[in-house]
Parts: sequence; C-alpha cells; structure tokens
Amino acid sequence: MANLNINNFVSQTVIEGPGKRFAVWFQGCSIGCRNCSNQEMLSFEKKMFLPVSLLVEKIKESKEKFNIQGLTILGGEPFLQPDGLLELVEQTKQLGLNIIIFSGFLYENLEKQFFEILANVDILIDGPFISSKLDKKRRLIGSTNQRVIKISDHFENDDYFEKSVWEVDIHINNSIATINGDGSILDNDEGLNIFNIEKKN
Repeated sequence: MANLNINNFVSQTVIEGPGKRFAVWFQGCSIGCRNCSNQEMLSFEKKMFLPVSLLVEKIKESKEKFNIQGLTILGGEPFLQPDGLLELVEQTKQLGLNIIIFSGFLYENLEKQFFEILANVDILIDGPFISSKLDKKRRLIGSTNQRVIKISDHFENDDYFEKSVWEVDIHINNSIATINGDGSILDNDEGLNIFNIEKKN
C-alpha cells in the first residue's frame, strides 16, 4: 500500500473538468516551469502524507455525498509519485469515476514507462507551462503548447477545455477561504491580485 505526498484536495468542484469532481494536488515538481502558478507545490517537503486508501475513502465519500462523476489530479507533478498514483487511479476507476491528470511531462515520454497509469486515465493535459505562450482561449490550459489528449472515448464529444471560460471555486471553512481554478480572473491589468475577503461581525 503506497502513500502520497499531497498539497491539498477538494471534495467537490465543478471547474477542474467536466461535471462534479474531486480534485487533488500532488506536492513536489522538478520540471521548473518559469512563472508556475503553483509555486507552493514545487518543493518535495512533506505536506499531507497520506495512504492512498485514505484518499480513496475520501473520494468514495464524495461520490456518495455529492454525486461526483470524476477525479482531477494536478500538482506539483503527479507522475513523480508513480506507485501511489497508480493505486489511486486504479481504485478510483473501480468506483466508476472518470479521471483527468495534468502533467508537465509529454505523453510520448510517459506512455512507455507509465502505461498502466495511463490505461486508467480518460484525459491527460500534458506539457510544461511556457509563460511566453500563455493560452487565453482554452479553459484551465496554461500555455498553447499544452495538449488535451483524450486517451479514452469517455469525453469524445466534450469540448469543456476548448471554451474560453475563466472561473474559480471559493470554499470557506472555519473562516479559511480556499480558491482553486483560473486565478488570473482575480488579477488587475498589472497582474496584481485584487481579490479580498473581509470578515465582518
């Protein structure tokens, strides 16, 4: 039974892929994309070190409670934790959920070494983020070099990622706000964040 070092997860979201989804962000990345939007997820320090079985239990609870349809895996770089990633995708598939993975590696470099993982994946968004090729025409896709590869036919006629939609989820729990999605919609023309939450009694 493998463990995973993750940064965070959300039990339900509608903006990390088609339908209601569970999303999990892996901790640690060695690719080094300039201007990466998830700087806090690059280091390999232990954040939330969990057995895969516990994470799968959370996914199962979300399916029962929120009727999620899929799992989205982001990072960090998920393929740098292949043993845990394989267990996670295999057990999630057994729950009848679809799977989307964002990776900075190219599909061609993953398919031979990690074919067992990819056999359980419906969509792979691949390639490093290149800030000079910023993509403002596709949803959740960072740069124009990145590809939406439909490995299975589950999303064959779905153009979710091809739409020019920028949006965020905001989850508030015990006065702590967590924002996920395309955070650039919260920036002004100079790229400075203009979003604030004020708590009033």
